[in-house]
Amino acid sequence: MYEIECWKQNGFVIFPRAVTHFYALRYLLWMKELPVDQPYNIHHQYLWDIRMHEPVYQAFSDVLGTNALWAHVCPGEPTPVKGAICLQHTVPIPVDKWCIAHIGDLFIYNTEVCSIDLDTLPDYSWLPITYFPAAPDNPHLLKERLRSWDASPGHTYLSTRGCKLLGSERW
Repeated sequence: MYEIECWKQNGFVIFPRAVTHFYALRYLLWMKELPVDQPYNIHHQYLWDIRMHEPVYQAFSDVLGTNALWAHVCPGEPTPVKGAICLQHTVPIPVDKWCIAHIGDLFIYNTEVCSIDLDTLPDYSWLPITYFPAAPDNPHLLKERLRSWDASPGHTYLSTRGCKLLGSERW
């Protein structure tokens, strides 16, 4: 598997077309239409649709070597492995040899190996999306995740996988 070999050798990997253009563009339009004074909702349906999307979940599962994952949803969730979905037609990624990401591509990188900061790239270029091995035996972290979910506005639909990625159901 080419992607995993790239991950092992370089500390980063691109999974082409991990998200459909529909999901990427729908999220981007939502972000651009948010009023400046409206807080960003980490539990918005469009975000969870991308988090629950099979290719995105499977890419992180392959990289992290486990199926039991939680989606990053609140502060205090340490993980050196981060990811982002490209939201533009093409975006150069400043890694060893410049790579080009296209809309819907998932870029996963290890911050301990790969010195990159996607936050310095142009606005609306990336949707940060990160998973980490589930920690159901950490009651403080689980409580904080569920508190964050309960405090969010709206009624986001979660599939069975979504409930497990949140931590409300066990893997």
